[in-house]
Amino acid sequence: MAKIVLLSCTKSKLDKPSQAQDLYSASPMFRKTLEYGKSLKPDKMFILSAKHHLVPMTKVLEPYDKTLKEMSSDEKKKWAEETISQMKSHKLNLENDQFIFLTGGEYMKPLKEYITNIETPMEGKRMGERLQWLNSQIGKITEIFKRLKNLIHECITR
Repeated sequence: MAKIVLLSCTKSKLDKPSQAQDLYSASPMFRKTLEYGKSLKPDKMFILSAKHHLVPMTKVLEPYDKTLKEMSSDEKKKWAEETISQMKSHKLNLENDQFIFLTGGEYMKPLKEYITNIETPMEGKRMGERLQWLNSQIGKITEIFKRLKNLIHECITR
């Protein structure tokens, strides 16, 4: 079983073609979800894009302006089907892999019926609440690393 972290695209983007992990870096929400997602030590991490569906972190994309919020329910269903097809082509196991959605509901809801093992730590939280939660989680992780660093230093200097 692999751990797969899924982030969502954001409205704020750089104004030039960039790797996906950089294209959305204009958004504080994206930067925080990326930082937290990396701290989970996933086997794979992808971005869910309204335009490009499932995007590997290093794929170069042109800036675009499209969101799932603008799509009809039929368009969202087609988006989900294409995204699931891409997941399968990336050898993700929809029944056994652990999928952690660090996204808003718009990107999570259309995919839920296709995936068995889902974690949604930010589900039900509004934008500000998600940022607050992410800051709290990142703060906890930072504190743990500081303590570990101090313990290692103490062991080495004894």
